[in-house]
Amino acid sequence: MNSILNNKRLQILFLIFSSLLIFLGRQLDTGITNFDDAYYAQKAKEILDTGSYWIINHAGTPAFDNPPLPFWLTALAFSIFGVSSYSAIFSSALFATGIVLITYKLSLLLYKDNWIAFASAFVLLFPGMFVDSSRRGMVDIPVAFFVALAFYAFFKAREIKPWYLVFGLATAGAILSKGVLGLFPLTIVGAFLISSKQWREIINPWFLSGCMIALFFGFSWHIINWQHYGQGFINVHFGSLIINRSFGGVKEPFYFLGYAKDFLRNYWPWLPFTLVGLAQFGKHGFFNEKDRTALLLFLWAVLTFLVMSTSKNQTLRYLFLMFPALAIITAKTISNWLGPGKKDHALGIMAGVIAVTILFVNATPFQVKVTLAQSSKEVRELAAVINLNTPKNQTIGNYALTPSNPRLAMLFYTNRVMESSVIRDPEKLMMSLSSSPEKTWLSSIVEYRKLASQHPEKVYLIQANSKYAFFTSMKHRDHVRYDFSAMQLPLIK
Repeated sequence: MNSILNNKRLQILFLIFSSLLIFLGRQLDTGITNFDDAYYAQKAKEILDTGSYWIINHAGTPAFDNPPLPFWLTALAFSIFGVSSYSAIFSSALFATGIVLITYKLSLLLYKDNWIAFASAFVLLFPGMFVDSSRRGMVDIPVAFFVALAFYAFFKAREIKPWYLVFGLATAGAILSKGVLGLFPLTIVGAFLISSKQWREIINPWFLSGCMIALFFGFSWHIINWQHYGQGFINVHFGSLIINRSFGGVKEPFYFLGYAKDFLRNYWPWLPFTLVGLAQFGKHGFFNEKDRTALLLFLWAVLTFLVMSTSKNQTLRYLFLMFPALAIITAKTISNWLGPGKKDHALGIMAGVIAVTILFVNATPFQVKVTLAQSSKEVRELAAVINLNTPKNQTIGNYALTPSNPRLAMLFYTNRVMESSVIRDPEKLMMSLSSSPEKTWLSSIVEYRKLASQHPEKVYLIQANSKYAFFTSMKHRDHVRYDFSAMQLPLIK
């Protein structure tokens, strides 16, 4: 095989720098989306503002849905680079780069083959689902990083037992990133040790110490919030936000096939190789050679898929914590079919695809998927004038929009709270404008034009763009400001 492309050090450096360029490229002016990204970024911003690291707030109210580790790291990025969209995704991009590196290193550890290791990283990166989420500021990439690190540590611990402590710390990081989903390393490793009848390993002091570290540190946030808020925290975090969201409510028939349909739509061209590989790994792990490596990779992928498929709330990025296993299984399966000459050719193609992707992300204006397109652009355009004309203690009225969009992005970019209660009746709005003429409002530009045509002497447009209109009552017109020279606005890019 080509000695240059197959060089381990070169491959690692190439993957690290390529990942950073792909994940961080074109992030300075694209913004973040209204929903999860803006919601999580605001939590990190309030950590920085309040100094409260264990009691996480959103809009000044305690939020019990997510553990805090990703928000701590985003708050750290805010403190270093300033509050911005770029800082909001920075730690996610670093975690994603870490996942690529761990996938490479784990594959190399298991099979001692540079081609399989590089191909595993390539399969992880493409198709673009993983790349797209790595360019967003959500919690799925951090938890996937800690899960991958936990399994890497477990494989290392087969020879060097103190690695079980790293396994425990990584699992704790996964729990502190996404709650009970971070328990997957413990449950899958437990199933692996039982199914492979490694009874001595289960009672190994190093392994037990790692498990205790995982549980104690992983659930530290839960314990602290339970001490502060008692049963209320338990009801919200484990009740409403986990049990009801995942298992409550009426489910569609065959809802458990949702992830299978997602893979059929999105996991090409790897899907046939992955399915064949899973069958082979399962056979080698359970029956033929009793291959423990094959068994653990099989359980990592299959148990994660089966457990997550029981949830009614199915989003493909929730399965990123099994993607390293799928990547290694797929790469090993393809490697078994290719001869040395074809592998050499394939290695060059993979490196070329990564290089073209870097150029596409960083050197072209094309907007594809979520993260190469402008997000919350219209909110960012209005942010300065909204900040100038709405006092901190005054909420922005919501006319004919939705309870959450663009309320979450509005809070992050303007530090102003937009009401979640929506007024849709023009007459009720007129009553509110009469009773509180100094209040400011946001609506869609379409709804504002209808309103202005019906009540031309009642509303005053402060500023509008192609999507939103920011307005107030005509009585308040003389108090509207456009002069920014006397104040420093916390403009967020």
